[in-house]
Amino acid sequence: MAFAGGLKVAHVFSDHAVMQREATVPVWGWGDPGAKVTVHTSWDNASTGATVGKDGAWRVRVSTGVAGGSHTMTVRSGKETVEVRDIAFGEVWLCSGQSNMEMPMRGYGFQEIEGFREQLMESIEYASRVRVFNIKADTTHVAQQDVETVWEYTEPEAFCNTSAVGYLFAKRLARTLDVPVGIIVNAWGGSRIEPWMNMESVEQAGLAEDELAAVKALREHANRWPNSIGTCWNGRMLPVAGYPVKGFIWYQGCSNIGQACYDKLQTAMVKLWRETWGVGEVPFIYALLAPYEHGDPDGRWRPEFVRTQMKALETTPNSYAVCTETLGKKETVHPPYKQEVADMMALRALNCAYGFNPGITLDYPEPKTVAYLEDGRVEITFTNVWSNLMSICARDIRGFELAGEDRVFHLAEAQVDWDGQTVHVQCAAVPHPVAVRYSYRNWMDPNMQTSYGIPVPPFRTDDWNE
Repeated sequence: MAFAGGLKVAHVFSDHAVMQREATVPVWGWGDPGAKVTVHTSWDNASTGATVGKDGAWRVRVSTGVAGGSHTMTVRSGKETVEVRDIAFGEVWLCSGQSNMEMPMRGYGFQEIEGFREQLMESIEYASRVRVFNIKADTTHVAQQDVETVWEYTEPEAFCNTSAVGYLFAKRLARTLDVPVGIIVNAWGGSRIEPWMNMESVEQAGLAEDELAAVKALREHANRWPNSIGTCWNGRMLPVAGYPVKGFIWYQGCSNIGQACYDKLQTAMVKLWRETWGVGEVPFIYALLAPYEHGDPDGRWRPEFVRTQMKALETTPNSYAVCTETLGKKETVHPPYKQEVADMMALRALNCAYGFNPGITLDYPEPKTVAYLEDGRVEITFTNVWSNLMSICARDIRGFELAGEDRVFHLAEAQVDWDGQTVHVQCAAVPHPVAVRYSYRNWMDPNMQTSYGIPVPPFRTDDWNE
């Protein structure tokens, strides 16, 4: 698609933009083929030139400086001039996924964001320090070059309509790093993972023949959420691809529950994003699905899917999963505890992207050893707890089940040992247990976490189909 009608600059370079600090930033736009374009940057008083190609596109590269500023970039071609004002240098992150990422600070109908009023009253203070490029473009099977979106300060109205996870994540970074933070919010409620990829990446994901056929058969439904390969990629991602980011945060999965190859798709998607942006192996931080009844509280498909999500860590370098196992709500798939999710993502970002060392492990605990004792108890020791598995005042654990040789699971009692890294599980109905599960139903109201607030994900010791 060639642009005509004079000089244009991509919308991602609009007034109030945040550009990645101390980086080489591509700047692009469109004009009359053969015309000369000059980009002048106020921060270093430098000019860079390009010639518009036959397709009507032009591109240059500029170098940004230290964090801060209210800079100007002036683009000229012949008698035409486009001026981009109030550019800040800082940290840029792309926030994508489905409804739990899209869910705005004002919440959804009958579904609130915890702490909204306090955040609203502080939004003016942070309005210029947290800026948002909130993409709302449509899906399409045709690759697009631009989106009708502009950068905004997160003043009250924009704040209310900005992704809660994205905003709260950015606000934490802005406060801790003391730099402007820009978030490109690119999320669509109900979307599957496949629309955020292109066909080539899906075909290279290593799917089995039947899995690939099922993915390729996905189609959009009128007036509903995106399903088929490439529709969000074409309409929403390509127009901003290459705009330098420090990393990606991702909250998605509900629409793919039950898909055993999801980990392969996510790995392939991250590879596509990183290669297309040209930013190397920047951090990819994603949320595991929180407990919710999903139509049947006793169903097992949510925890099975969470374990599939976790498998992607093994195949995606510099990726980090945030466990939300204690943050669910039985009544809604959109839990209100977005601050906790954002905080865990921000801690990860601060650690892996900015060298912040909190002196504790940020990894979620996993079972290390499981012993079946003669008195009927099951003794489980955990990794990544440093003697801090739950606090002494909350030693009774919810979410465990035990089964004997009959393979029938019963709810069990559990307590953390005084060593802080061992859990003892027992159940009178199962005097001789041979298998243990934790939070292995869609909804069990689990509460096991470290004393510094990192939940334990669901796990099982059996491989039964029951």
